Amino acid sequence: MKQIILISGIIFAMLMLLMYIFQRHLIYIPSRETPQLNDYQANDMQVITLHTQDGITLTSWYKPAKTNQATILYLHGNAGHIGYRMQLARQFIDAGLGLFLLEYRGYGGNKGRPSEQGLYEDGRAAMRFLHQQGIKSTQIVLYGESLGTGVATRLAVENSVCAVVLQSPFTSLTDLARYHYPWLLLKPWDRFESIDRIQAIHAPLLILHGKKDDVVPFSQGLALYQQAKQPKKMLSFVLNDHHTMWTAPDFSRNIVDFIDEHCARAVIR
Repeated sequence: MKQIILISGIIFAMLMLLMYIFQRHLIYIPSRETPQLNDYQANDMQVITLHTQDGITLTSWYKPAKTNQATILYLHGNAGHIGYRMQLARQFIDAGLGLFLLEYRGYGGNKGRPSEQGLYEDGRAAMRFLHQQGIKSTQIVLYGESLGTGVATRLAVENSVCAVVLQSPFTSLTDLARYHYPWLLLKPWDRFESIDRIQAIHAPLLILHGKKDDVVPFSQGLALYQQAKQPKKMLSFVLNDHHTMWTAPDFSRNIVDFIDEHCARAVIR
C-alpha cells in the first residue's frame, strides 16, 4: 500500500513538473502557416508589417475605416491565426468600421514565441501603427477574444480608447488554470490578470459571454462585469458556447450598435 502511494505521488509530481515546464505549449496553440488574403475573402485588406520594441517583425491585416467611423483593434484567442477570424471581421468591415487584425508573434508565420509580455508588446506595436495612420486612441475600439481579452484589458489601461469589447473573457489565467486543473498547485508564468485592472478601465465596456461556455466559465465574465466601472453592458448568450458565440443572432449587430453609441462623437471630434 505504501509503495502504491509512493508511486502515485511520484507520478503526480512528474505530471505537475511536465505541465509547469511545457505550460506555454498548453496556453498558446498557434497555426504557423501564413494566411493569404485570397483564401479568407480578405482581398480588400492590406498586409501590414509591424516592428515591436523588442525586435519582432509582425505581419497583420488592416482595413481603414470609412469616414467618421471607429477602428477596431482585434486581439484574437489562443489558437489558429487571423484568417480564421474573417467571417466575424467581415461583418465589422461591412458596417464601415476600420479593422486591424493583429497577428501575434509565433502565429500566422510570424517569428518569435508567444508570452504574456510578448503579446502586450505586439498590441502596443499595433496601437503605434494606428496612431501613425492619424487615428487617435479615442477613435479605437479594443476587441479582445478569449485570450485576447487579457491583452485588451492591458492596452485599455494604457490608452484612453473609445470602447472595449471582451468576448468570452476570463478573470485571470491563474483562475482559468485552476478551473480546468483544480489539483494544479503552481501558478502559470503568464497570468493576464484582467480582474486586477478592470476597475482602472474608464472606457465604455461591453462583455459578451455564452452560458454554455466550457472553456472559459460564464462566471468569470460575470465577475469582470460586476467589478467594472460604468458605462458597461453585458450580453449573455444562453444557447452558445465558447466556439459558437459569433453565430448567435444579431451578435455583430449588438457590437456595432454599442460602438456607434459610444464612439460616434469621439470619432467626429
